[in-house]
Parts: sequence; structure tokens; C-alpha cells
Amino acid sequence: MSRKVAHNALWNVGGQVVSLGVGLVALPILLHALGAARLGVFTLALGLIGFSGLFDLGLSRALTQTVSSSLGQGRSRAQVAALVWRVIGLLAGFGVLWLVALWLAAPFLVDRLFSLSGEMARETIFGLRALALSIPFALAATGAMGTLEGLQQFRLLSLWRMPMSVLQFGLPVLVALIRPDVGWVIAALAATRVVWMLLWLTQLHRLLPREPGVMSSRADLRHALHFGGWLSVSNLIGPLMVYADRFYLASLFPPAMVAYYTVPFDTAFRATSLPQTAMNALFPALAETQSRPEASARLLALAIRAGVVLVLPVVLVVAVFAHPLLALWLNASFAGPATPVLQLLLIGIFLNSAAHLPYALLQAHGRSDLTAKLHLLELPVFAVLLVVGVHLFGITGAALAWMLRVALDTALLYFTAWWLHRPQRAVLARGAGLLCLATGALLLVVYALHGQVQLALTVVVVVACAFVALRMLRFTRLGTPRKSHHE
Repeated sequence: MSRKVAHNALWNVGGQVVSLGVGLVALPILLHALGAARLGVFTLALGLIGFSGLFDLGLSRALTQTVSSSLGQGRSRAQVAALVWRVIGLLAGFGVLWLVALWLAAPFLVDRLFSLSGEMARETIFGLRALALSIPFALAATGAMGTLEGLQQFRLLSLWRMPMSVLQFGLPVLVALIRPDVGWVIAALAATRVVWMLLWLTQLHRLLPREPGVMSSRADLRHALHFGGWLSVSNLIGPLMVYADRFYLASLFPPAMVAYYTVPFDTAFRATSLPQTAMNALFPALAETQSRPEASARLLALAIRAGVVLVLPVVLVVAVFAHPLLALWLNASFAGPATPVLQLLLIGIFLNSAAHLPYALLQAHGRSDLTAKLHLLELPVFAVLLVVGVHLFGITGAALAWMLRVALDTALLYFTAWWLHRPQRAVLARGAGLLCLATGALLLVVYALHGQVQLALTVVVVVACAFVALRMLRFTRLGTPRKSHHE
């Protein structure tokens, strides 16, 4: 099982790496073609796309959990297919409602939230309404992708994500070079969502066609709606805590200054979203093994160690060399104010990558209500941290507030998972200790050391993580077949 999960995770990560590479190439071109102010608006549109988890009311994740657990229990594929296509129809219907809401709200958002006027306001309203038209297609696509993840078709997903990532960024870049109007650039981004839907529905129909006369059970639909209902609370508050800071900043500062926050955030989040991509492979496996706690504990232990040794070196190197990397990628004037923002965000993103593990464990066991309640608890804390941080330190204060909120989220998730899952307590306790040690090393190297000592310790940490990763790879490749033979 661990070998299969590792294989799926590698395919997921490979697809994400291609998407990251395309984004790294596209953003400097967009900055040159649009300017900092319009690029800031474009990144705000990307933030709205990040709220797609809210628009689907948690049903795409519910499909992943339901499909994987149902097939793991030997349920009929015909019944599973009937449920899947019924939920996708519901998602498209919800998308129409969200379309109308965003279409009507676009002028208010531009005037009151973004504080834009004149030509920039007209362009942004046009772009937001184009984005609204794509929501029903995007939600149907997320339902299909959630189902394919439940079927553990990660190779298929990654192979198609690679060319689609080129389209997702390439089309806006092409439009920006022809017509530097941020409205049309956002509209080009929205058009790619329609292509995504056609692709994923075609693949799903090939793998899980609906059989005539077979109906989904009401119990399965109720389970999906209950799971998705609580998850929608997380999907509302989670993206709100990820993206609300940029909208709060947009209400206080001009778009060009907001770009000093949003560009490092989007880049760092994409670069370090690989653990979350890997967790998408772990989630259906945890759901499938929920009746076998020993297998679940082995998967969790492997994932915790892998998450730390794979993410820590990347975060550490980028944080240490943040200023020269930003200057090389964009320009020196942009790198100055963006460097402290990027360093704080990287620490938060490292902690956030570790939080995906207990989060996936809780939801794989159907406890989406607990993750939602934790997010409800964190929201007012983050609001206070954000207001105080921005008041004291400006844009850098927003990054500090986000990092502290993520640290709280990680601690609460580990404690909740440890409290509820007795067979995994030892694994979770060791994982929390490893995470604290790694975070301490990260803070020490980035903020307390300088010069050659900083560089030397960076090299030591990177080499140590590489050594542990190679040992884990050897264990995964050699240990799993031996276990299978014994069984």
C-alpha cells in the first residue's frame, strides 16, 4: 500500500512541478505586459479561483472520500457511478447560483473592496463577470477530478494537468501581450475552466460510466451531503484565511503595493504546495484503510517524515536566498519590500504543509465536522492578528499574522487527531516533535545566523534531509515487497 501511495504521490508532484514551472515563466511576462497594478488585480482574480472549494460546498472532496471508501468496502461500481453523476449535476446547479451572485456583486467588489476607479475598474468588472460565467463549468470539473482521485487515477490526472497548466497560464499571457487589458486577461483565464470541464468529464465517463436504470442510494447521498456540508464550512473559512489578507490589503493600499505581498505569496504557495498535492494521494488511501489502523499508522508515519525532509530544504534555501532570487526573477526594486514578506510566508507554508497530514487523517475517517469547528475557532484569532499586524508593520505584518495563524492551526489539528485516534497516537506525537525541531532549525538559520555560518548550516540541513529521503526511498522500495510476500 505504501508503495502505491508513493507512486501516486510522485505522479501528483510531477504534475504540480510542471504547473509551477509554467507559472514561474508566466508571471514575469505578465508583470512586463500589464504592470504591477494590473498584475495585482490579476492575482486577486487568482485568489477568487482559490475560493472554488467554497463554491462546490465540499462535494468534490466528499466524492473522493465516498468513492474510495465505498470501493474499498466492495460496493457496486454501478451504484457508485450513479451517485457520482448525480452529485456532479448538483455541482453544476450550484454553479449557476454562484454565477448570478458574483455577476451582481462585481461592481460592489471593485468599488468597495478593491477601491478601483476609472478604466481599471471597468476592466476588473468585465474580468470578474467573465470569471463568474466559468463557475458552473469549474464546479463540474472539480467534481470529476474529486472522483478520479477517489479512483486513485493520479497518473491520468497528472498527465493531463501538464498540458492544461500550459493552457491555463499561456492563454492569459498571450492575451496580455496582444491587449494589456486585465479584464480580457482574466477572461482568458476563465475560458480555460471550460476546457478543464470537458476534459475531466470525458475521462470520468470513460472510467465510470453511468449505467441506465441504476439509482444512487439515499444513504450515500446523505453521507456525501453531510460530509460536504461540514467541509463547506472549512472551504469557506480555509480560503478566507488564506486569501482574505490580500483583499484586506487591497482595501488599504494601492494594487502596486499589494503585489509585493500577493506575488511572493502565490509563488511560495505554489512552490510548496507539493506536500498538499502528495496528500491528495494519501487521502483516499487513508479512507480505504480506516478499518485497518496498523496500515493507516504506517502510511501516516511515512508521510510525516517525507513531508518534513522534502519540504524543509526547499523552504530553507528559498528563505535564505530570498532577496537575490526575487531580484533575479523579477527585479531589484521589487525584491526589497517583498523579501521579508516571502520569508515569513515560507515559514507559515512549511507549517501548513505539515498540517495537511492530521487534516487528511480526520477527514478520511469522515470527521469533516471537527476540521470545520477548528477553522471557526481560528477565524476571529486571525482577524485580530491581521488587523494588528498590518497596523504595526504594514504588508509585512500581514505575512506575520498569516504565519502565526498557520502555527495555531497546525497545533490544533495535531492535538485533535492525537486525541481521537488512539492507534496513531505514538506516530502523531513523534511527528509533532519532528516538526517542532525542524521549525526551530528553520527559524535559527533564517533569522539568527548570517554570512558563512548561515550558508554552512543551510548546507548541513539540506544534506541531512537528502540522506534521510534516500533511506526512506530505499525502505519504501525494498520493504513493501517483503511485506507483501509475508502476507
